[in-house]
Amino acid sequence: MGDVTVPKKVLKFLLYSYSAMLATLWLASLFFPMLWAQKVINCPYKNVCQFALLSGNDVILECNHHKALWYFYSSLEDKMSLLNFTSSVKILPGSNLQLPNPQPSQTGLYRCLDGHMARVVEYEIDFQDIAKLHITHKDLGQKPMGNKTMNLGGEVLVFTRWDPWQECNRCEKPGERKRLGYCYMEEPLGKPMPCWLYLRGEKVTHDRLRPELQLQACQVPCIIATEINQPYFVFDTHQLDKNTNHVWLSCPLASIYRSLHY
Repeated sequence: MGDVTVPKKVLKFLLYSYSAMLATLWLASLFFPMLWAQKVINCPYKNVCQFALLSGNDVILECNHHKALWYFYSSLEDKMSLLNFTSSVKILPGSNLQLPNPQPSQTGLYRCLDGHMARVVEYEIDFQDIAKLHITHKDLGQKPMGNKTMNLGGEVLVFTRWDPWQECNRCEKPGERKRLGYCYMEEPLGKPMPCWLYLRGEKVTHDRLRPELQLQACQVPCIIATEINQPYFVFDTHQLDKNTNHVWLSCPLASIYRSLHY
């Protein structure tokens, strides 16, 4: 989501222009935590909370309990397993759980337990496949997906539950803002649930069963205090490949859950 291909000449100019600033940013970055770059999910103590999220974007599930244990119940495999530090999960200080680049296969129940195996907090998470994202632009007359009624042993309404609009990605100049929508299902007398938590591993394929992204044009004034008070992060430097005309850059802090200002 945050990658771009840049010609070598342009990249060299940018590196030269900002070289004097990098040392200052690097030193400043040592004093700022990196959690702001990821979506942090929390739930009240001893509660069970349900969320729909998008795959491929890092999230942190809060537990905030010393030496707690995390267990995961997979909706797809119908089994419970103890979570340890791996490439797909990381236990942070305070027993918070980091899920780097989560995949739809990681949809299920995340249970944080204390030393007496009592519930601290539980999360039911539906990681909806970002590869199936339905994208529309409001100002081009493109419409989001409408509601759909499906028969799954009974009538079930499929609809999109929208997040609020994010901030405009530019100020003073024309920009864009976006909002995310997640696939939800609801029985006539039931409670709405994210689609794959509702299906519980049942093999159902339908074009309506996917998340959405909607764009809209915007133009807002610049707020100086907000524009200059931005967190810092460490820059890495790499030798350019002399055999090609382009280099691939990845933005380590890019996330679909917030606007990237430029």
